[in-house]
Amino acid sequence: MPNQNYTPLKTFCLLFLLFFLATPPVKSQNKAFIAGAFIGFYGIEIKGQIKDMYSPGKISGKGGFSFGFNVKRDFSKKFYGALEMRYIQKGSINTIITYAGSQSWEAIHLGYIEVPLSVGLKIKLKKKQLYFESGLAYARMIISKMMLSPSNYWDCSAKINNFKRNDISWVAALKYPILKNEKLVLGLRYSYSLFTIHSLYKLYNMDYGIELYYLFNRNVK
Repeated sequence: MPNQNYTPLKTFCLLFLLFFLATPPVKSQNKAFIAGAFIGFYGIEIKGQIKDMYSPGKISGKGGFSFGFNVKRDFSKKFYGALEMRYIQKGSINTIITYAGSQSWEAIHLGYIEVPLSVGLKIKLKKKQLYFESGLAYARMIISKMMLSPSNYWDCSAKINNFKRNDISWVAALKYPILKNEKLVLGLRYSYSLFTIHSLYKLYNMDYGIELYYLFNRNVK
């Protein structure tokens, strides 16, 4: 069930998007919009009252990935706006040692279509530029399931069905061009939910990892 607290944040995202599209681009040797594609690999966790979702055991993060497209537009010589459309995995895993001494597990798998909107700052280095971005991301859940090992089956539908369909998170990224023409960019990314993602428990998505961007029409000589 969508949370009414998301309404002002959706409005903010819409206004930022309109500003992003309407702001005249800075004159440069590149096109007004710089578009690209990316893939990312992350450590993903669910923070908060996560123990209430699982059987007694050891809860930890797990691996996840993301992929999508991005577009960037300069607002000035130092600042720019960045818009992305991505699929991203989130979740966590619980490892259990049974009374018989064997190991079993429970894992929450969440999948989102996410739209981050960020403001970026260009930091001039000796030969290249470092890019720092920070903003908000609106995500719509398309996958929510709990996987159980055969030796630890129980009815988890009440808990998994109470994940909210919407998530708003704060995102930050640091990017550095690998190639001289800046077509290939290496990035570090972090994000954390601003509101609980569950109707019964206070749960928050967190992910952190590395990304690789390829920019289609970027060509710094």
